[in-house]
Amino acid sequence: MYRFLLRPRWIALVLGVAVLVTVFVQLGDWQLDRRAQRQAHNALVTVNSERPPRPVEQVLAPGRAVQPAQEWTRVLVRGRYDADHQVLVRYRPLDGAPGFHVLTPLVPRNGPAVLVDRGWIPRPGGSEAATAPAPPSGEVTVVGRVRRSEEAPDGQGRPQAGQVRFIDTDQLAADLPYPVVDGYVELVEQRPAAQDTPRPVPPPTLSEGPHLAYGLQWYLFAVIAVVGLGLLIYDEAHGGRLRERLRGPDPHADATPPRDLGESTAPLPRSESGRP
Repeated sequence: MYRFLLRPRWIALVLGVAVLVTVFVQLGDWQLDRRAQRQAHNALVTVNSERPPRPVEQVLAPGRAVQPAQEWTRVLVRGRYDADHQVLVRYRPLDGAPGFHVLTPLVPRNGPAVLVDRGWIPRPGGSEAATAPAPPSGEVTVVGRVRRSEEAPDGQGRPQAGQVRFIDTDQLAADLPYPVVDGYVELVEQRPAAQDTPRPVPPPTLSEGPHLAYGLQWYLFAVIAVVGLGLLIYDEAHGGRLRERLRGPDPHADATPPRDLGESTAPLPRSESGRP
């Protein structure tokens, strides 16, 4: 009954569906893996953000890379801002508006400096140059979130005309006259508070995204492909009855065939004997 499956076109069809199903399942697994990564990230942000702030020297140090598990940890650092080495970080939109982040070194009395992302400012219109509010001149206490250093191509992480594209700690530290810890800190709270300050960078959105829905969608595609192939095989094995039902009755099957216009409809003449 199923010997037709050995025909080349059926072999090609079965192999094609097998490839599609494999791809669909792998895409579904990939989406669920993305969801698991997002869940782990959200859990890390929540746990580290809820812990009391730790002294910065217990978390950050020069030449010691920030570990993934340390990111979003709240730290406390006291010192004075170095306004002379403040830079603006380009291409940092917020709520759909273009702008900059204001990155200012905070230098403690003892110990290495910490790069502090003081917040966001909008990009001015026209040819006007962006200007960040000056930091407080006295000693301040900063509470902020630890962020990992960004990786910039060689030479592209150093300031040019007071601006930079990436927050690459190693490249920024090369232009500073004091040691700097690896990573940087997003400002959450500052004491004493300044009157004119950039807008604080908001915490990350804790959302799982659409990955679960996308994963189930890919699995559904795989099921549809398998069921569709099974129906085609079953129908072929039973003489195509399913296809006949789906097509329905032929609307012209019982129609009277058209009469030949050249055929005469007049009765034949009868002879005197009554025979034609």
